[in-house]
Amino acid sequence: GGIPIFDWRSSDSTVVSVNASGLVTAVAFFLISFITRNTFGSLATTGAADPVFLADPYPAYARLRREAPVFRYAPWDKWVVTRYRDVDRLLRDKRLGRVIHHVTPSSDLPEPDPDHEPFDAIQAGSILELEPPDHTRVRGVVHDVFTPKHVRALGTKIEALVERLIDGLEEHPPGDDGLREADLIPDFAESLPVTVIADLLGVPESDRHRLLPWSKAIIGMFEPERTPAMEAAAVRAADEFRAYLRTLIEAKRADPQDDLITRMVATHDEDPERFSESEIVANGILFLNAGHEAVVNVLGNGMKALLERPEARAWVAADPERAATAVEEMMRFDTPLQFFERFVLEDLEFEADDGTVHAWPKGTQLCLYYASANHDEAVFDDPTRFDPSRDPNPHMAFGRGIHYCIGAPLARLELSRAVSRLLIRLPKLELAEQEFRYEPKNVFRYLRELRIRY
Repeated sequence: GGIPIFDWRSSDSTVVSVNASGLVTAVAFFLISFITRNTFGSLATTGAADPVFLADPYPAYARLRREAPVFRYAPWDKWVVTRYRDVDRLLRDKRLGRVIHHVTPSSDLPEPDPDHEPFDAIQAGSILELEPPDHTRVRGVVHDVFTPKHVRALGTKIEALVERLIDGLEEHPPGDDGLREADLIPDFAESLPVTVIADLLGVPESDRHRLLPWSKAIIGMFEPERTPAMEAAAVRAADEFRAYLRTLIEAKRADPQDDLITRMVATHDEDPERFSESEIVANGILFLNAGHEAVVNVLGNGMKALLERPEARAWVAADPERAATAVEEMMRFDTPLQFFERFVLEDLEFEADDGTVHAWPKGTQLCLYYASANHDEAVFDDPTRFDPSRDPNPHMAFGRGIHYCIGAPLARLELSRAVSRLLIRLPKLELAEQEFRYEPKNVFRYLRELRIRY
């Protein structure tokens, strides 16, 4: 009856008292703990930093979706959610948010690290880190620039830029076999979105070389397995980037131009309460970072997937219009933003897709795995197959809900033009190497290089 047979302490220090009537429940609890500890990397040893897991996380995601689709990962003190339906519902749930300070007394919040002040400052006013009504207010200032109608007007400029970048690839000297070689990422993929977003915001060409190093350093702070050195680099980059944008704001105020920073400055000067100067800085940095990270990493991961499959490559190359559906599959197949986090804003009970019920108190943090959801067998037929003709393709690489990526139309246009023209202008385009190295990160998945021949 009520006499315990044994007590077992789980990896997160939860004590489970088991009696005869509860034996089945206890066995199930033990098996889920065992599975999650031994699937999501070897959590007892290297955990989510396991190089095997980071090199190819998708088999682990598949097993988690089957056997432990919602579980608490003790080393991060966060809950991991891996099935499509669960991730989709939670991204749309207004009881979750990117931040929690707007619904929590300051006395209940942890003390901020004073050494992180520059990084915290550039996050504070970003639309990515705001909830309504502030999110609605700030998004309203910048939304028009990223509408499909405005983005389509940029099409001619983007196409011309793609052509110039491919001209640059064709200037590489040919080898003995007549084929040229390049690293697609620095020689093409990085220059395209940096130029587009810098033009949009009004960053002078002479300063654009500083943007990539700042961005790479700043995103390191989002990694749960970050080191002190990564934190220091992120803080330093945030401080330098903030100082640069403050200088640029003054330049735009003195000499207004037809660009987004000028527009934000004018809005602030007209009504400082509608849009603060710190919000200009925060969102300028967000757009410059997010505006190129997604495109660079989709091109790298996606072109690798396409060029590894000659039949898929031939299908896309046969019709320029097919590049658009191919890009959607690139984003689904090897999603650059593997997961993003949400706070539980009020105590809630969540019934997951597998029928388990989870009681999450306010303040619980969830890791919603876009990359795993994009491979969910319940939504995508044969998800491990790269299919550039896949339609419909309801991937969630751009998120869901109010934090759906504001720059999605622009990213899609850049990507489709780039893929189409690369295949048309470089008909012999192929991979130069068959071994690939990804950056060993959990949140952002991207290649260190992509050597090509053409």
